[in-house]
Amino acid sequence: MSEISLLPLSRHLLPEGRLAITIAEDRYIQMVKQSLAGETDFALCMLNQDEEQNEIKKLPAIATTCKIIDFDSDENSLLSIVVEGLQKVRLLSIRIADNDLLMANYHPYPHWEPTLVDDTTECLSEKLKLYYSSQPETGALYPDPAYNDLTWVCQRWLEILPLEVHYKQLLITQESVKLTVRFLLKLLDNNEFPTQDII
Repeated sequence: MSEISLLPLSRHLLPEGRLAITIAEDRYIQMVKQSLAGETDFALCMLNQDEEQNEIKKLPAIATTCKIIDFDSDENSLLSIVVEGLQKVRLLSIRIADNDLLMANYHPYPHWEPTLVDDTTECLSEKLKLYYSSQPETGALYPDPAYNDLTWVCQRWLEILPLEVHYKQLLITQESVKLTVRFLLKLLDNNEFPTQDII
């Protein structure tokens, strides 16, 4: 059993996803510096928009470890980073450390196996391309998008769709991507599938 720092966010990240984040709080700036120095790892936790970062009881069981792939700082002492999701993990226990960081014991959680996009699911890939075209800053995070990998496509949709964390957790704890595929296809059939203005 290992321990890891937690960064709770209302913007979500899954394996192979990328996210640009601005860090303002001292405790998280220190966490990022320790990660860049190779001293500690951290994981992103899913929060709903209206939830507080230190509400331990609100943190879901599944988080995503990540690595920093780019960083920059400005004159206002803000730290901008780009992270890439590595591994889903199950949080076993959470505590608040002396520096006010959230720390958790965890175990790795199984990945979904890669699955090829087929004629039935190609629409999910094409809609994702449209979304990234409408959001070029987000699309630019993926110079080599895996549009032919259904698992990759579905995880990107789960990151950007404005769903309650409870429902996202229900989907990502499934053994395979199948339930997520059915859910996304149903959204598409009901003309509820957004390609822009997603928070």
